[in-house]
Amino acid sequence: MSQSLVGRIDELVSDRTGRSRAQLIEDAVRWFLDFTVHKWNERGLYVNNSRSIFESETISSLFFSKMTPNEQYELGLTAGGQSPIADVINLFHGVDPGDKKNRELVLRLLQDNGWGSISINDQGLIVIGSPFYPASFIRGYLEKLLKVKLEAIETHDKENVALKIIK
Repeated sequence: MSQSLVGRIDELVSDRTGRSRAQLIEDAVRWFLDFTVHKWNERGLYVNNSRSIFESETISSLFFSKMTPNEQYELGLTAGGQSPIADVINLFHGVDPGDKKNRELVLRLLQDNGWGSISINDQGLIVIGSPFYPASFIRGYLEKLLKVKLEAIETHDKENVALKIIK
């Protein structure tokens, strides 16, 4: 193990992030085992109790095309209420995803998980470039997750979804 890594572990112990070097190394190995591709098999990648799959945008679009926009919205509300992102924000960051000051963190995590290129401005306009999901689903999901009411803003480019926080 490199001296710089040992030094960093010692800093974490002195900051009381971990009880000891041994405990931190054990935790690191557990994280490695839980969050690496060694759990890959023919049915997907398992990370704890979740399975990651590769799905084409075509298949996703086909699924959503069988639903009305209102059904997509309702599904988004349900999914947003059971969001694993909310758990990550609560458990690992110790904050409420519905709190206004945490919106950028929530949106960054969604972006990091493939939802599209997401930004929010000071006026509460959320723009998702190249979204993976349809606008109605995203609107419902974000309303439930962020605990806000959103209004869809019409865009000229269907590769963008724009949602305005109205409440």
